[in-house]
Amino acid sequence: MNNSSNKIDWRAVIVFVSIAFSSQCGGGFASGSTPWTYFFRNSGFFGILPEVHSAAFCLIAPCVVAIINCVVIYFFMKFAMDFRAYDYGTFLEKYGERFWGGILVKPLKYVYELNFNWTLIVCMALAYSTSGSALAELTGIPYLATTFIVGIIMFVLCMKGTDLVRKNAVFMSAVIFISLVVVHVPNLFSNIASGALGTQMAAIKAGFSFDYVNAAGVAGTEVIPAVAGAFGKYLLIALVWAYIFSGQNLAGFGAYVNHANIFNNKKTLRVAVILSVIANWAFLEMSAVNLASNYSEIINGWASGKAVYSIMIVQNGVFQGGMKVLSLTLITVAIFFATISTAINYAQGFNDRVLNWAEGAIFKNETAEEAAAKRNKRGMILTLAYIVVTWGVSQMGLTALVAKGLTAASLIILFTLILPTVMNVIIGWKDGEGWTE
Repeated sequence: MNNSSNKIDWRAVIVFVSIAFSSQCGGGFASGSTPWTYFFRNSGFFGILPEVHSAAFCLIAPCVVAIINCVVIYFFMKFAMDFRAYDYGTFLEKYGERFWGGILVKPLKYVYELNFNWTLIVCMALAYSTSGSALAELTGIPYLATTFIVGIIMFVLCMKGTDLVRKNAVFMSAVIFISLVVVHVPNLFSNIASGALGTQMAAIKAGFSFDYVNAAGVAGTEVIPAVAGAFGKYLLIALVWAYIFSGQNLAGFGAYVNHANIFNNKKTLRVAVILSVIANWAFLEMSAVNLASNYSEIINGWASGKAVYSIMIVQNGVFQGGMKVLSLTLITVAIFFATISTAINYAQGFNDRVLNWAEGAIFKNETAEEAAAKRNKRGMILTLAYIVVTWGVSQMGLTALVAKGLTAASLIILFTLILPTVMNVIIGWKDGEGWTE
């Protein structure tokens, strides 16, 4: 699609912003589970990382996430455009060839392949868990049954592929956007105006304890330590976990690069990336404020085994009666659409990569026409296997998937994408032939 025009293609901007918003604002985001886990209540990832004991800096974390995402997404999308690298296998080969004589090509590719596929499995499983948990908490239907229902819907929709994502991304993003606005904006203003935010932040800073009964019916006491005298420590912890939240978004970059060919110039790309990051930052910030304003209630729910904290924000929020029912319905729809759009995008990235590899390595004797004729059937088999595996993983539960699975992916992506991006930016590269600013 490259040409000499340097006008902003607003259609491409809207499509990319919609895809990025509905992918990054996935089920964990919409449910409040990922911001809660990373900004408020992470267990420290098996003792390797600093634990989150306080929400004292939770309100600056979304800004850090936005800055990291903006820089990295722009440069790897620019790289994909310049080198015509529209699947992540080709992308990684081109990326690694540019420094140290290409010695890192295979290590980067193999490690990222493993990490990306692990991320795809975790994110798809997270999609089941989020929608399944929301349905289970609202309806009382067993979690096993709700995730099975979601799995069937996922399989049907994933078979439609990238075209379905692009055609419906604007619609799904609009539904998610409107639902989150209805839920978060009124509660945001109410929590600030009523003093709930200030009261909860003061309580967090001072430290407190509470009694709870967990999902297994076992009683316990949770102690939240005071923040006093530990400013530097908690600021560092906030920055570390803000990066990790960003890293779990970026770990799925393979689901983005196959959309890089919708851009015809770099100006359009810049506008699209900036607007997508602003949209995600705004909703992440609102989510963080509302989570902080309901900290005492939500941490009790967390200790008791609940996992969909946006529902708790609505239940404890400004709306009453019919508006509360409407808000609960909207947040459930938003969570479902967010999980569906993320899952489809990730599954299609996985399918494209595997099928492209198979056609070049296993079915290389087939003609292009034969390969194209069989691609849908092979994709269906691959998708079914993927759905079955990820459904099995989803039975671990939402909190475990967020806290452990995506955190691991975030740490690996630091070496397979973040640092290589920084090195490529320092080295610099010429725009691809035919592209304009």
